[in-house]
Amino acid sequence: MIKILFILILLCLQFPNPVLAKDKLIIPEFSIGWYFPSINNRISRTDFQVAINFWITEFSRTHKIEHSNITLFDHIEKMQSAFNKGQLSIIVAPPLLIAKHFDLSLLADGFASLSTTGKPYGMVVLARKDKHINQISDIKNSRLVILKNDELADEFLDSLVIPQFKQPFTHVFSSVQHLHKQNSIIHQLFFDKADVGVVYLETFNLMAELNPQIKNTIKIIANFPINSPNYSFFNIQFPEQLRTYFIAEILKLNQSAKSQQIMSDFKLSALIKCPVESLKPFVRLNKKYNKLKQTMSNEPEL
Repeated sequence: MIKILFILILLCLQFPNPVLAKDKLIIPEFSIGWYFPSINNRISRTDFQVAINFWITEFSRTHKIEHSNITLFDHIEKMQSAFNKGQLSIIVAPPLLIAKHFDLSLLADGFASLSTTGKPYGMVVLARKDKHINQISDIKNSRLVILKNDELADEFLDSLVIPQFKQPFTHVFSSVQHLHKQNSIIHQLFFDKADVGVVYLETFNLMAELNPQIKNTIKIIANFPINSPNYSFFNIQFPEQLRTYFIAEILKLNQSAKSQQIMSDFKLSALIKCPVESLKPFVRLNKKYNKLKQTMSNEPEL
C-alpha cells in the first residue's frame, strides 16, 4: 500500500476548511519530493502520477496553496540536491536512505504510519524451521532470498553476517536470489526453494494471517524495528507554523471514525509524528556497516 499517499489524500478529504484558510493565510508554495524506487514494485509510475496529481490539486485548492508540485526522484542524490537548495517542502523516502544522504540538521519532524498491529514493521531475517537455523551463525552455505534494491535489507544482513564470518553475506550463502516482491520471498521459503529470507515483518504477519501454516514452517531469527518502510520529513526552511498545522491535522485523523475505517482497509492502525530523532537507529546501523566493511578490507588475505 502507498500509505503516505493515503494519508495525504485522507487529509485533503477530511479537512476541507482548514484554520489557515479561515485566517486567510496564503501558502505560496508546497512541493513534495518522493523517492519512487521505494514503491515502484507496488504501483506503476503512471498510476501513481494520476493519484498524486489528483491529491495535490485538491489539497492545494482547499488549503489555499498558490503553487504546488510533486517530483518523483529515481536517484536519492538528486533528491538531496533539490532539498538542500530549498526546492522541496517535504520528502518521502526509506529512512536509511534519508539517514545516509541528508543533513539531519536540515530536516524537521514529519509523519509516518503504523501497521495494523500497532507495532513497528521491522526488517526481519526469516529461516525455515526444518533447516536447524536458529541464529546467524547457522546460515553458512544455506540458500538466501532477499529484497532487490533494498539497502536496509543489505546493510542489516551484512551487519549480522560480517561479525560472524568476516565476509559479506554474498560470500557466505550457497546461493543468493534477489526478488522484487516480498510475498514471493515468503513463498520461496514456504515451498522449500530457499532456507533464509529477508522481508518486512508486516508482510510476513499479513501472509501468516492468510495461511497459518507459514508460521509453522518459518521463524524469525533477527529483527531490525522500523515504524514504516518510508518516512516523511519537512524541510526546516518550510515555515514552522505550517509544519505544526499539517502534523496536528494528520494526528487528528486517528480520532475520526471515518478515517479509522479507511485506515483499517489500508492495514494501518495509526498515523504518528515522525521526529528527526527516529533516524538515529539508521545512522547507527550505517556507521556499524561502514566500520565492518572497513575492518574487513583491512583483514590480511590468507
